[in-house]
Amino acid sequence: MAAAFPHTSRPGFHGLTLSPELSAYLAQLATALIPGDETYPSADEAQVVTFIQDRAAPDDLATLERLRREWNLADAPEVGSTLTELETGDPALFAYVTELVYHAYYSSRRVLAAMADRGYGYHGAPQPLGYAITETMAVPRRPRGSYVATEDVRRVSR
Repeated sequence: MAAAFPHTSRPGFHGLTLSPELSAYLAQLATALIPGDETYPSADEAQVVTFIQDRAAPDDLATLERLRREWNLADAPEVGSTLTELETGDPALFAYVTELVYHAYYSSRRVLAAMADRGYGYHGAPQPLGYAITETMAVPRRPRGSYVATEDVRRVSR
């Protein structure tokens, strides 16, 4: 059954599968970027690789395979040093992969639950509840602009 609103961001839209090698590589890379702690899950626990697989487009898959080929983590004594080299050696690729990993991480229900446990009012995409806005936030600090009340609008004569 097709989705009522097919969109490229929907899980499974592209129907791609990551190879076991690429999945393992991404898990290692993502966990190095977000190791987790006693309050927040690691990238692996947040199922970052599953999120990426569900939403990866063909171009994403090609870029991630290139990343795996060019930046081998298995040979690195420490994954962190390889990430540092990637950041300086190919900043655009580093920015791409970190954005992808962080987006996947902060889309995880486990991460959202950890944030809620700490009092953050973030509800995740697509922001069905929005953010809490206090009275002081709703009023601009400095008045700007002007308007004409509807009842004061007059036709412009030619």
